[in-house]
Amino acid sequence: MPRDLPVYESFPQAYVWLRPPEELARALAAHRDRWWWPRGCHLPQPHRLHLTLQALGPLDDEALAEVARALSSLGAQAFDLELAWSGVWSGNEVAVARPRADTGLANLHAGLCRCLRGQRVARSWSPHVTLAWKVPRAGAAPLEPLRWPVREFLLVRSWMRPWEPAQHEVLQRYALAPPTDTSCHPGRPTSVA
Repeated sequence: MPRDLPVYESFPQAYVWLRPPEELARALAAHRDRWWWPRGCHLPQPHRLHLTLQALGPLDDEALAEVARALSSLGAQAFDLELAWSGVWSGNEVAVARPRADTGLANLHAGLCRCLRGQRVARSWSPHVTLAWKVPRAGAAPLEPLRWPVREFLLVRSWMRPWEPAQHEVLQRYALAPPTDTSCHPGRPTSVA
């Protein structure tokens, strides 16, 4: 007897995100408010702004549990990111804020790729925070660099149905280890005399 195939909506999408602190999300929204936007574009609420580290696709509960276990084994350090550019990617009609190249972010992404080996992971990646969708053009205001203290990453399950607003459920938060200060003696442990 043929089995009914699962409906796409029954498998929400899984992601690994960075979510900006509340005051940074408000600063991004304030920056976005200085733009000129065409009619019909979509501006996500500030609390929905995020930087996607990995899009894992639809995963059932068992696969999500495996991903959660794998992510808990990732040892990565906290870092400070700087969002330094914003504009429209005309090829896909998305307005974004982009960070400067950052070793901490690159190391976190590489670590995620390693610990999620069995999952479908994107190795090529352009880190960004989406400010708006459906933007064929816009009047972009210059972005004054914004500092983002990255202290955790999130495993998120998202439902994106065309007939209702997107829903995002944070399944797990993963704290990053405190950064080590090597400014006095790079590569050498410090001791107290």
